Amino acid sequence: MSTLVHLGRENPDERELHLISAPTLESLPALFQLAGKHFVAFLAVDASAIGTNVISKFAKDLLQSGCVYFCAWGSDCERVHDIFDEECFQTEPVIMTTWHNNESLNEALWFFISSTWPDDAYSENCKSNLAIVVGNSNWEIQVREKLSNRKMLKDAVL
Repeated sequence: MSTLVHLGRENPDERELHLISAPTLESLPALFQLAGKHFVAFLAVDASAIGTNVISKFAKDLLQSGCVYFCAWGSDCERVHDIFDEECFQTEPVIMTTWHNNESLNEALWFFISSTWPDDAYSENCKSNLAIVVGNSNWEIQVREKLSNRKMLKDAVL
């Protein structure tokens, strides 16, 4: 079973930072309850062998939980992004989405914590960032380490 881990926040005006890791997308909770009504999500996954219907259900669950900005990283992350976009295409105000296929995990994480600003309509109630790692314990260790020490992450990227 996956456990949501609170990694804190660096400054009082920043979003709460959480991490969850799971062996598969299907083993993640269907609903996330985080600080604030809305949140930014980062997904690290090798999606090359994951069916479209599984990714679509994951996207619907994340959106229903309050995701208003979605970042995808890992093999086939552009497809994950496109499926997520299909699920929120008609949503107003717009749900922001990005994919990071030509970036290192550190670079994508830096973007996740430093450059994700949802539509103004969501900003006031966007109080959390949620990093999701699927099927890779080495990625989980790296994400936990770098998000727990932003200076280390910044130094690794800049």
